[in-house]
Amino acid sequence: MKPIERISMYLQFRNISPHSFERKIKLSNGYYAKQLRNKGSVGSDILIKIHEHYSELNMLWVLTGEGNMIDESRANSIMQAEEFTFKYEVENIKLQNLQEDVAQLNTALKDKEKIISLYEFMLNQPSVSTITQQPSPNSL
Repeated sequence: MKPIERISMYLQFRNISPHSFERKIKLSNGYYAKQLRNKGSVGSDILIKIHEHYSELNMLWVLTGEGNMIDESRANSIMQAEEFTFKYEVENIKLQNLQEDVAQLNTALKDKEKIISLYEFMLNQPSVSTITQQPSPNSL
C-alpha cells in the first residue's frame, strides 16, 4: 500500500472530504484525487504540510504502514486544545452578551437620570398661579 492510499484511509476515517483536505493544505483542486487514482507518490513538501495540519496522523504509518494510524499522544493534546478552545469561545460569547447587557443598562440609567433632572427642574420652577398672584410694582 502506498502513502497516498494510507492518506485516503485517514481522510475516510476522519470523514474529511478531498476538497477540504486539498484546501487546508493548499493543494490545487483535484491534485489529491489524481494522485490517488494514479497511485502516485507524495512529495516531502506535501507530507510536511499534512503533518502541520493533521498532527495526530502518524507519519511513520503514512510512509511505511508501521504502527498506528493515529499518534495517541498528539491526539490527546489536540483534543485538549480543542476542548479549551471550545470553552474559551463559549465564555467569550457569554462575556460579549454581558457587555451588551451592561451597555443597555447604562443607556437606561442615563435616560432615567435625565427624567429625574427634568422633574427636579419642574419642581423648582415657580408655578404659574404664584406668578400671577404677586403684586405688580405699579400697584404699590
